[in-house]
Order: sequence, then C-alpha cells, then structure tokens
Amino acid sequence: MQIHKLCFLVLFLANAAFAVKFNFNTFNGDNLFFLGGAELGPAAKGGIERSGALSMTRDETPFSYGKGLYMNQIPFKASNTSSPFSFETSFTFSITPRTKRVSGQGLAFVIVPEVDNSGSSGGGFLGILNKTNNGKAENHIFAVEFDTFQNNEFGDINGNHVGININSMTSLVAEKAGYWVQTLVGKRKVWSFKDVNLNSGERFKAWVEFRNKDSRITVTLAPENVKKPKKPLLQGPRVLNDVLLQNMFAGFTGSMGRAAERHDIWSWSFENAN
Repeated sequence: MQIHKLCFLVLFLANAAFAVKFNFNTFNGDNLFFLGGAELGPAAKGGIERSGALSMTRDETPFSYGKGLYMNQIPFKASNTSSPFSFETSFTFSITPRTKRVSGQGLAFVIVPEVDNSGSSGGGFLGILNKTNNGKAENHIFAVEFDTFQNNEFGDINGNHVGININSMTSLVAEKAGYWVQTLVGKRKVWSFKDVNLNSGERFKAWVEFRNKDSRITVTLAPENVKKPKKPLLQGPRVLNDVLLQNMFAGFTGSMGRAAERHDIWSWSFENAN
C-alpha cells in the first residue's frame, strides 16, 4: 500500500511540474517579452498613459510588426514522448484601422521555440516568418492567424479570415471570420453562421484548444459579449507531434501595411495539462 501511495505521489508531482496556468485580465508589462514594435498600448487620448492592452504594432511606423511573448517557457511535451500535452488558451483582441485606406495585415496567436524576432517580417508575414524561412519544417511554429488582408502568394481565401498555420504563412485550414449560433426552428435545432469583420475595431474573443486524446485542434471565435459557441469555427489537422518541442514560448504577433492599424490583445488566459 505504501509503495502504491509513493508511486501516486511521484506521478502527481511529475504531472504538476508540467502544469502551467495564467490569466491576464489586463496588461502592465509584467511577465512579458516585447519584441519589435510590440508595446503596452497607448491610451486613446494619447500622452504617456497606457490602455492596458498588449499591442503588436505602432501607428507611426509603416509596416510595423511586433511580438509579445509570455516570459517563461511552457512545457508542451514530456522528454520521453512525441505526444504533446493538451492545452487551451483564450484571448480578447481588437484590430482597429487608423486611416481610411486600410492595408491590413492582422495578428496571430503563436507558439515559437525561441524569444527571437530576427526571423520575422511585417506585411503579410504577420511578424511570424519571412521570405527566407517560410515553409521550413525546422521553424517549429504553430500559429492561428486572424488575417485582415488577402495575400494571394499565401493562398489566402479572402481579406477577413481565420487560419491554422504550421511553419508557413499558407494556412493548412482557413475559414472566413465568423461564429456559429444554434437556434430552434420548430422542433429542430439549426446551426446558422454569423459573419464578423475582424478589423472593425470591435473586440472579439477567441479560443484555441488542443486535446491530446484525439490530437484535435479547434479554434472558436465570437464577439466579446457572446458566450462561447458550441461549434468551433475551425478544426485543424493532427500535425502537432513534429511541430511542438518539449519547451516553447507562447504569445502573439501582428503587423500592418502602409496604413496604420492597431492590433491589441486585451486579455489572455492559458492552461496546459498532460
């Protein structure tokens, strides 16, 4: 009996060592790395006051791009397995044009191997990759993009979509931005799709979830004041085994074109489990 208790304790402590959980209801700069144009967002009225957002781009810098990462490495695998831990993250964001002539580009949730911005570029690369490393397996990058510009070179489906990306700016799966609602028609429940405009300046909430039991990635989107839809917007392929490393960094990237566009993260929670 004592041996069984000891084994259970060792297993419990080992599992606890991999567990990471945090929740930012607002941002003040603590526990974050800021790379490129990333900063604490300026307040709407200007001056030195901060808005409480994590901002990826700077209005005054054409083609601005940046990356904001959680300061500590997050375990995504045990050392003796290729199967990643389950994880779930949710965040509230807004994309706001500052000029009438909007030229994008968008933002992304990312999991990356290093705190480094040298392999990133602005424009359609969203601060994730660049021309020389795009599509390479050794990138070990997982991203969910919220794209506000149609880049034909990456096969974008339109200029207002959500996509799951692995080591490349060409999405493995993508859908136009929106969310599913279920209504009762007679005695039947019917799903209907509601479009949203990502760069409307409105706040949206996104959920990105991975379950290692079935290796399923799901992405769900809704306006901030709408309860999480039961039906996800995207379901991704089972490809994370070779992408995620034992320990990695999670956070956000964003970029704009010639015209100014804000890319703000207002809240963020993350939790993993094996």
